[in-house]
Amino acid sequence: MAVYVDAEGIRWRGREWSHLVADSLDELHTFAAQLGLQRRWFQSKSLYPHYDVTASVRARALSMGALGADRETIVGCAKRMRSEMIQIYQNAINGAESSKKGILHVQAHSPSYGAISS
Repeated sequence: MAVYVDAEGIRWRGREWSHLVADSLDELHTFAAQLGLQRRWFQSKSLYPHYDVTASVRARALSMGALGADRETIVGCAKRMRSEMIQIYQNAINGAESSKKGILHVQAHSPSYGAISS
């Protein structure tokens, strides 16, 4: 597993920005926390989930073991993380639905007091 950072150098608000991604969401969030990034900065609603990092944070990420990456690598990792996010969401929904079904199942098969007393 690895963490990657590109050298996009996107100019915004007077700074130069790059993208930080990883092979998995857990790895990305763990590494981002070590960099001092706040979880709320994670770009989860974009087509390609990532953290935006300044040039100085990019340099620190590289010194901490992140790998420099080209656009293809960044997009590939982001797509995999998007798939992982969708799977987590679907599992949460399916788990909630299973719980509801289980509760309804138990209630539907509970003996009624009338049946017990007859």
